Amino acid sequence: MDSEKTTPQIYSVSEITGDVKSILESAFDSVWIEGEISNLRIPSSQHSYFILKDDSSQIRCVLFKGFRAGLKFQPEDGDQVLLFGRITVYESRGDYQVIVERIEPKGLGALQKAFEKLKARLMQEGLFNEDKKKPIPPFPWKVGVVTSATGAAVRDIINIIHRRNPKVSVLVYPVKVQGEGAAEEISEAIQQMNKINDLDVLIIGRGGGSIEDLWAFNEEVVARAISESTLPVVSAVGHEIDFTIADFAADLRAPTPSAAAELVVPILDEKLQKLSILSEQLLLVLQNKVDKYSDLLKRFIERRFFKDPMYIMQPQTQRLDDLNNRLFRGLEQWILLQEQKLSGMIHQLVHLIPTKNIYQLKEKNTLLLHRLVQNVHSTIRLDRERFDGVSRNLNALSPLAILDRGYSITSFQGKSLTKSNRIKQGDSINVRLAKGQLDCIVDKVIPSK
Repeated sequence: MDSEKTTPQIYSVSEITGDVKSILESAFDSVWIEGEISNLRIPSSQHSYFILKDDSSQIRCVLFKGFRAGLKFQPEDGDQVLLFGRITVYESRGDYQVIVERIEPKGLGALQKAFEKLKARLMQEGLFNEDKKKPIPPFPWKVGVVTSATGAAVRDIINIIHRRNPKVSVLVYPVKVQGEGAAEEISEAIQQMNKINDLDVLIIGRGGGSIEDLWAFNEEVVARAISESTLPVVSAVGHEIDFTIADFAADLRAPTPSAAAELVVPILDEKLQKLSILSEQLLLVLQNKVDKYSDLLKRFIERRFFKDPMYIMQPQTQRLDDLNNRLFRGLEQWILLQEQKLSGMIHQLVHLIPTKNIYQLKEKNTLLLHRLVQNVHSTIRLDRERFDGVSRNLNALSPLAILDRGYSITSFQGKSLTKSNRIKQGDSINVRLAKGQLDCIVDKVIPSK
């Protein structure tokens, strides 16, 4: 007895793809992969699709828009990156791919590279254009500050402002200045400060730190909030050597928070002293002007028309009389002309009596109607004569008319017969007469001479 042969297991495409997906996902949970981005495309869904490759291999990657929004830089073709994600299989195509959750530039200076990319992109958009910069008010009375409530920066700003001008009010909006969510808090604070009507200027910033510590001020959301602010914004982040995206977007950059307070609020005593000096200078200028015009007034008073006003009035009075006479003469002539025009129009109206015009139009219409009827009858008669002539011509040319004159039409095998050489003795032919037809057998064929 032959041993039973084992039946091999047969998979469907979906089954084998599903098994491969399960194996991959269980073997590789979440991984870091490095490589070069190529074939990057972002359709209308705002998801990013690209290939990550090295010298000998490549893998498809998907970066969904939810993760893309949180990136510190926007990847481009040719970028060397480190990405973090899940290995899976896209079952519809049977392709294995990486669902990317995080992506960073590769190597040293990654944050600096992200900074330069964002700076270049926003600059190309025109976010940093000088024509968008708003002037800082010279004498603010209420200053808004967006910074940490516990840092040294807020204390320095408040102390310096009150020292320079105790009458200036300071409104602080406390926010996180580093770590997760800091950028969003800063952006929201800028928007809320813009809703306060009596604020004159806004300072945003913090004390010094590493590039990582200052990164919240390098986020795109902060830059756009600054750009959209209706209040003038002064950026005061870190030390003098530190530059952030916020510095470029702001209307004015201060090297430090303390410097921002000094730039925004002038020293009251200095301004008062300067104002006093300007007041004295103004009084001196005004006194000189008064003296000058006093001398001019004295010289004018000594002139004849001041001593004898009628000297000036007499010629003007005479001229007024002349103009009055000319006016009356002109009015008389104009009235006479209008009377003549009115008489002419009355005369015309007498000849344009409506009843007379209506009678004439009725007679004209009757005449035209009579002519129209005559023309219609004439046209119908001519058309009937033309029709009869054409009918006679067509009847004369009709094959039936020819048959009525004793002629016939002979056909062989459904075709008209015009030559005797097409048939032979014994063939059946059809002869059509004016009335009726004949089916005939050819008895003899007589060829044409």
